[in-house]
Amino acid sequence: MQTTTQPLAVLKFSKTKDGTPVLSITRRDGSVAWQKQHAFFPVHDLTHYAIETTLGLRQAFWGMMADGWEFSDFGTPWPRGPMPNQEEALLAEVSAGAFDTVTRDAADAGSGAAALNAHLAEYCARHGAPPPRVITADEYARIRALRDELAARWYALGPREA
Repeated sequence: MQTTTQPLAVLKFSKTKDGTPVLSITRRDGSVAWQKQHAFFPVHDLTHYAIETTLGLRQAFWGMMADGWEFSDFGTPWPRGPMPNQEEALLAEVSAGAFDTVTRDAADAGSGAAALNAHLAEYCARHGAPPPRVITADEYARIRALRDELAARWYALGPREA
């Protein structure tokens, strides 16, 4: 007997007729959140997805969105209060932000993981946060491959496509 489980959420990345990115998330309960975005954000949010799914982070950005957070809940004045798992959220956000800067010139997964881990450790030390978990070269390679695949699919979309 095969059982199927309903996903926590379904993400939809689309472009309007003028190419403006629009992101929507449909949660298990049927509620929907959506946001028109600037050109930077689709790949950043896809990078979050690659990081969070590869590392099994359930309470970072997409997990919180699946649990009912809204796009407007992220940022000052933090209307929902603190994030439920600061460590997971920090790991995902700082890693996603570093993918196009810190690890861009990495020659291989080992050097990419080393650069990312050094960046995470430095960030945490500067902000008085606990040291992050180490991302292995294998995890880094899987994140990079998934992120690159999703980014290529995003860039291939034409207007009015999703």
